Amino acid sequence: MNNKKTLWIIVGLAVLAVIIIMIAVSTGSQQSSGTATKTGGEIDVPVAPTDLDKETPIATPEEVEQASSVVEGTSKVIDNVVVTPTGKPARTDVHAGSPEAPQQTPPINPEDLPAGTIRLEASAEGFNPPQFEVRAGQLVTLSLTSVDGDIHIFVFDDPQLSALAMGLGPDETKAITFNAPTAGEYSFHCDVPGHAARGEVGKMIVK
Repeated sequence: MNNKKTLWIIVGLAVLAVIIIMIAVSTGSQQSSGTATKTGGEIDVPVAPTDLDKETPIATPEEVEQASSVVEGTSKVIDNVVVTPTGKPARTDVHAGSPEAPQQTPPINPEDLPAGTIRLEASAEGFNPPQFEVRAGQLVTLSLTSVDGDIHIFVFDDPQLSALAMGLGPDETKAITFNAPTAGEYSFHCDVPGHAARGEVGKMIVK
């Protein structure tokens, strides 16, 4: 009788051991397959893919060229429109140097100016040339050079062009790129006290 009890105990322990081994194997298989099992009988949740699985878009050379600066250090241009660092069209009726405005370059070598730049010189004799002509909406790169060893500050008189200002030291050249406004005549002057009175004035004609 005692032998039978002992036999049944041994059989029961063996069955229990097999069940424990099966549970352990099943759990290990789920973890290695990349799924997470929730308690309470819920379904397995797949592990989210990493960012390495996503394709990174690559800009074409044409797109890179199109989005590059017209002049080193000035505003970006996309589709012939001057844009801010956030990609929005730049405004010309804001304070010069503000994030929404077209940006002037640092001092630049005149030889590095792109073809088609409208080049002005400022001196005690006035602006040379005193006026220039562009088309409405045209992408304009305007440069100013001090040729008399003096400081000059280029500004337009019209408030809607208040963002288009350039200040430069003796013998410096700076440039700014912008989209021309609607048709009309827009006067400009040097804002250094006394310079406009001695003839540092001019006009931009927009057709």
